[in-house]
Amino acid sequence: MRILVVDDSDDIIRSFRKVLDSYTIVGAKSMRQAKEAFERFEDIYIAIIDVRLGEENGLDVLDHIKRKYPLTECIMISGYSTVDKAVKAIKKGAFDFLEKPISFQKLVVAVKNALEHRNYSKIIEDMRDSYRLVGKSPFLKDLESMIEKAASTDFPVLITGESGTGKEHVAHLIHLKSRHSYNEMVTVNCASIPENLLESELFGHVKGAFTDALRERVGYIERANDSTLFLDEIGEMPLSQQVKLLRVLENGEFSRVGDEKMRRSDFRLISATNRNLEESIERGSFREDLYYRISAIRIDVKPLRERREDIPILARYFLKKLNLEGGMGEKSFSEAALEYIRKLHFRGNVRELKNLVSRLYVLAEGEVITEREVSAIYTTESRGVKDQYGESIFRKTMKYGDAKRELERRYIIEQLELHGGNISRTAIALGMLPNNLVRKMKNLAIET
Repeated sequence: MRILVVDDSDDIIRSFRKVLDSYTIVGAKSMRQAKEAFERFEDIYIAIIDVRLGEENGLDVLDHIKRKYPLTECIMISGYSTVDKAVKAIKKGAFDFLEKPISFQKLVVAVKNALEHRNYSKIIEDMRDSYRLVGKSPFLKDLESMIEKAASTDFPVLITGESGTGKEHVAHLIHLKSRHSYNEMVTVNCASIPENLLESELFGHVKGAFTDALRERVGYIERANDSTLFLDEIGEMPLSQQVKLLRVLENGEFSRVGDEKMRRSDFRLISATNRNLEESIERGSFREDLYYRISAIRIDVKPLRERREDIPILARYFLKKLNLEGGMGEKSFSEAALEYIRKLHFRGNVRELKNLVSRLYVLAEGEVITEREVSAIYTTESRGVKDQYGESIFRKTMKYGDAKRELERRYIIEQLELHGGNISRTAIALGMLPNNLVRKMKNLAIET
């Protein structure tokens, strides 16, 4: 691992080589030499930069490095230190600021901390890359701009859109680009938690608060302190809990169930729903004051049918990931197959497209997935009671248990689609509890 030392004094560079002898030290005396070092070496993890470089300003070197090599952590040093210079350096992205004469003990600690921070930043960068937006539609460019704006503030965000459009994906991106990215985002699906347990799940409880409270529990809101709380399907939250959530958003204070002690949690709220909350307000099932509190920034995610140019790109992207991870060899789409996929309706949006590509990867015979195979397997997905070649399972002999499982699986998938992917509404329509439906979906390998 290399450390770049940018200082116009040979003595400083030599002394740093002795103190930091477990690292490879690269010396540079100017902006030009610093640029050359980065062109020559790819693994410069840390740069130690003197603020005063003869006629040059070390802050300009810092600015150049953070713009071109954002993962490189920079430690500024100066013999003419002022608070103003230190503040400027930190604002430009410096990790630390040390005064000359340098305390070598402080230098070693600063380098160690900078390295740990850099390694964690690399993890965050990789996670951001895994959640990147895939496509070329104008909508995606606008969406990316909205995500950047939302990430730069702590205002509450409401993400709306049909089931499967990627609302949680957008929430993750906002979190990973925000100042809270170094803490894990806390996710709560409001539709999958029974109403009588939701308060305990959100706010926590003390031992003995109710019959099954055998031990103390920290709630999601408390766990989200100094991080992001993502409330998925917030439109399903009961009115009784909406009132309590509103109080927390107003002053940051709450109490666990069964406890009078007030606690505080400083979290950033992102919510998502596939419901029209304005209509819910009219019906009296969602509080208007809570709606305005959670929607300072609103992001609407368009369905796939309104951005068809993204469909072939997404299909290739999902197949590429399966080629790397699936262990069944490498497959590709024929142009005719991609064009067929581009014209499909995809009521389940990105989630349905991903599921289709996964089935094609497993079931397609050759290395090139054909239009005929897409047509046959998509027909299976949309009609549910046919196999991958369009044959009715009622006309095909198979084990009774397998047929029953497939029928049950397809029935639940169809019901979910009929109810907009909403687990709570689907469960009510089927006469079962939401958590029982979630358990059934897991058993039948139905993606949520």
